[in-house]
Amino acid sequence: MLKGLFYIFLGIILACSCDSKSKKQDGQEVNTPTSVNDSNAIAKIEFPQKSFNFGDLQEGEIVTHTFRFKNTGTKSLVILNVGASCGCTTPKYDKKPIPPGGEGKIEVEFNSSGRFGKQYKVINIFANIPEKVVELKIIANIKNK
Repeated sequence: MLKGLFYIFLGIILACSCDSKSKKQDGQEVNTPTSVNDSNAIAKIEFPQKSFNFGDLQEGEIVTHTFRFKNTGTKSLVILNVGASCGCTTPKYDKKPIPPGGEGKIEVEFNSSGRFGKQYKVINIFANIPEKVVELKIIANIKNK
């Protein structure tokens, strides 16, 4: 009889612990993967071009370039933030998730006012990708008026 109760008790414990699609952590519900495929899904961002050279510009010119990319992963791509190395460079991007196979763009505006000579600016893209950040570059040579 004691052995029977032990097996019933063990069965209840196992049944409760195996059915864990969501758990509570710090008072909030947290979803856990229900299959191996869920945990292997990742977003990947692929740029055909990671740098662009504007060439020679006159000081004061404002120019733009659009970097296009594709999500080659198996999970939606979410761009969390895009930052530039200088206030003269302004990136614009769509904040909506990009599904697997989907495409997007990052538009970069460069203001050459007050700049002279060779300019090398970096745009950092922070996203839900394994490498966490991707770097784009723009280059220009600013000439005096």
